[in-house]
Amino acid sequence: MKKLIFILALFGVAAFAEMIHATYKIEYGIFGKMGVADAYLTEKEGEYEIKMVAKATGLAKVLSGGRVEVYGSRGRIVDGKLMPKTFTKDIRRSGKRRIKVYTFDHNAKRVVFHEENYRDGKLKDEKNETLPYYAENDILSLYFNIRNIIGECNEPFAKDLKAVGAEKKTGRVRVETVTGGERDRLKRSLGDEPCYLKVTIFQKLFGSKGGELYLSLNREFIVQKALLKDVIMFGDIRGKIIGFEEKR
Repeated sequence: MKKLIFILALFGVAAFAEMIHATYKIEYGIFGKMGVADAYLTEKEGEYEIKMVAKATGLAKVLSGGRVEVYGSRGRIVDGKLMPKTFTKDIRRSGKRRIKVYTFDHNAKRVVFHEENYRDGKLKDEKNETLPYYAENDILSLYFNIRNIIGECNEPFAKDLKAVGAEKKTGRVRVETVTGGERDRLKRSLGDEPCYLKVTIFQKLFGSKGGELYLSLNREFIVQKALLKDVIMFGDIRGKIIGFEEKR
């Protein structure tokens, strides 16, 4: 169920307001609804905070031991771009808890992290390390910055990017715009939105071929639907927005 939560955490909303709250659900083949995720963005006086709370539901909740994952990104807004200072992952299940805090040093081009592991509320171990790569973004800030990165969504774009929280050793994640015939083929699944993106995760997501995630975004670059194709035994995993509010 860990990969389910990872997929939920990728559903970003790439628009600016004082506060944004989006809710997504994910469905998996014959099992129906398997999880929900709430994403929050707040912005004040040149600082931002993103929070993503992802929970398994139904059968997935039982199989995952009530798994809950909370992701957070905090930092500055510079010329309309999010520049993270810290990225956090807080994962809880069956009496276990793992907290990771990544701290960015953009001047030195370095990211360090502190990890703590708990069992039944007691600290079992902790460690400090420096990542083997540097990235300007974490996985949350990347999705809020994507509009500035790709430019016009109807123009061809394909590039390997880096984000803390993506591929473990390199932070690699590939983002491509979907155009032409491939776009037409995806309309039935993703709806008629002005922007389609293909995101390659470089992790095995439920045995899918290459971890390829397709996203449809509206004119405000808010993710409306998502599709993870060719999952072994069950076909496709689908996600969609079920709630959205903003305050300006």
